[in-house]
Amino acid sequence: MSFTLLIICQLLYKNGNFLSLSYHNNFLLMRNNFKSSQPEMVVVISPKKQSDKSKGSFQDMLEALGVRETGLSSGDPNQYRFENPLSFIGKYQFGEILLIRLGYYKADVYYGRGANKNNWRGKWTNKNGIDSKLKFLNSPHVQEEAIREAFGVYWKDINDILSKQGKSINNYLNQKKTFNDRGKSRAITITLSGILAGAHLRGPDKVVELLLKDKVSDDEFGTSIVEYIEMFGGYDTTTKDLSNFQSSINKLG
Repeated sequence: MSFTLLIICQLLYKNGNFLSLSYHNNFLLMRNNFKSSQPEMVVVISPKKQSDKSKGSFQDMLEALGVRETGLSSGDPNQYRFENPLSFIGKYQFGEILLIRLGYYKADVYYGRGANKNNWRGKWTNKNGIDSKLKFLNSPHVQEEAIREAFGVYWKDINDILSKQGKSINNYLNQKKTFNDRGKSRAITITLSGILAGAHLRGPDKVVELLLKDKVSDDEFGTSIVEYIEMFGGYDTTTKDLSNFQSSINKLG
């Protein structure tokens, strides 16, 4: 992970930003048309074409994201046990809606659907041996696997939505686009790692709105989707990183 990026993230945290609350709008992931009737789109991405200068590997990106989400230093084991005031949990601030989508959890009432925070009153499915919130918080390997699964879901969702407009993520990679972010002009290069981080903050639907309509959205605490796409853009990331998560998990020991 880039040392400079780590320092920047830590400074932002010290300045009082609600870094750990940036993830909570991910309930936008749940769409009625989740199971698309269209054939799955195959996208081949070359990491060398995503940006002129790489910030690091996919793992470096995940470490930077963990710092941004929790405000805790990379490598701090407390990242995995972190819980914010809205009860988003873990290194990557998972919410009920995302873990429902990934098959770890079941609930009829959850944040974004009848609840004003993540209550964790539903049922855990025992996927990967996780049968409770406490066990999830104390399972770093499972959290690392789950974030890779989540990124795979984001990638598929974004492509499914774009395909209805005759486009794919490939149409936007390496494009330099300028957005009006709360009155400030921000020119950024679109990369896969940035797109995935933007989806983690605001959901695939909002990423598509940004790409198609230049529509910038913020979370409830004022964190802009453009900020995430820029901050986490430029890391070497391919679709293989999103599906080949098990080998990465094994490397953790």
